[in-house]
Amino acid sequence: MSHKVVAKIFVIVGLVALSGWQVIGHPSYLNLYASDARAKQELKTNCAICHDPNGRARDPNFLTDFGRDFSVNRYRITDAMRDRYTDLFGSASQPVAGVRADTVSIATTQVLVNVSVTNARGKHVANLDRVAFSLMEDDREQPISEFFGEDTPMAVAVVLDISGSAGEKDLARYRNSVVDLAYRLHPEDTLAVYAFDQSGVQKIRDYSPTVSDLKPLLKTVKGQGGSPLFDAVLLAARELRSQPERRRAVILISDGSDTASSATLREVEKQTFLAGVSVYAVDLINTEKSARRSPERQAAAQTLRQIAQESGGRYITTEGGFFLLTSRMKLKRIFTELIDELHKQYTIAYEPGNARQQGRWRTIRINLEQADLTARTRLGYREGIE
Repeated sequence: MSHKVVAKIFVIVGLVALSGWQVIGHPSYLNLYASDARAKQELKTNCAICHDPNGRARDPNFLTDFGRDFSVNRYRITDAMRDRYTDLFGSASQPVAGVRADTVSIATTQVLVNVSVTNARGKHVANLDRVAFSLMEDDREQPISEFFGEDTPMAVAVVLDISGSAGEKDLARYRNSVVDLAYRLHPEDTLAVYAFDQSGVQKIRDYSPTVSDLKPLLKTVKGQGGSPLFDAVLLAARELRSQPERRRAVILISDGSDTASSATLREVEKQTFLAGVSVYAVDLINTEKSARRSPERQAAAQTLRQIAQESGGRYITTEGGFFLLTSRMKLKRIFTELIDELHKQYTIAYEPGNARQQGRWRTIRINLEQADLTARTRLGYREGIE
């Protein structure tokens, strides 16, 4: 092993130790607060909501009232907390910060949500049964009408950005990533591939469990010009809605920039809700330092985050990880973990029993029988008339 590699290892170990000390010394609750549907936009970066940024953890007044409640509630934000701290959270009947007022303006008799469960180490947990879950809408438990465990077949739509913002190097990574992903699927799962550029949205491959035809089809993928991202996700969500598989996901590989769509972000969010789709947005561009310094790139990345978060999926970059891994190896690991997560998900269907009120934001929360487990699902939906 060279001296250069050894030096890098020591630097990485030092940085990890430093970051661990910072986390211990200054507990941060902002990630959960910032992702909450009712959190006030102007406070999402203000650490003073939970603790004194200039204080010490052992000081008696280090935590605010909100911070203490957050700790007592096992680092979860409850509806009671949202209603109590009106200076931090908006009303459930008011527009939600960061979510369009007509995000999912629909009338529905059944809501379908995907749920990812993790333990204290962040590992996905399988083999839970129906009684392990209770589903709350606006803090009222809803009867679960259908429950699907981890063995449920799934339909996956991969949506590739091949517009002018994606170079040949990016396209090569896209092709390899899709093939790596396909090999991780179970025999009963199906995969479709969509691509978009200035010519619009095209379906490269229809839903199928086979892998053999993917490589030759993906080799023909070349694009240029504008980026109709919203149109592409909208089409994938609409077609997923008609798939027989009850678990559905969109894997969006893009830089987040939309320059040519006729659809809007709120239409995308509405259709992903109707289809019971979780969106996993993989941003391969925002890992570059030059991109992180660009306001335009950060705005595009925020679009990807919003689409993913609203649907109960995740925003993913290749940033971080072990520095000796190649880009291809990092991507392969990302997709291996992602497909593992999807296979270990749970899908729950319920018919809302709350009194209907057009325009009201309905918060969805999953409670688990085991207190040491954490559930992630879509934030909720806005009620209305389709």
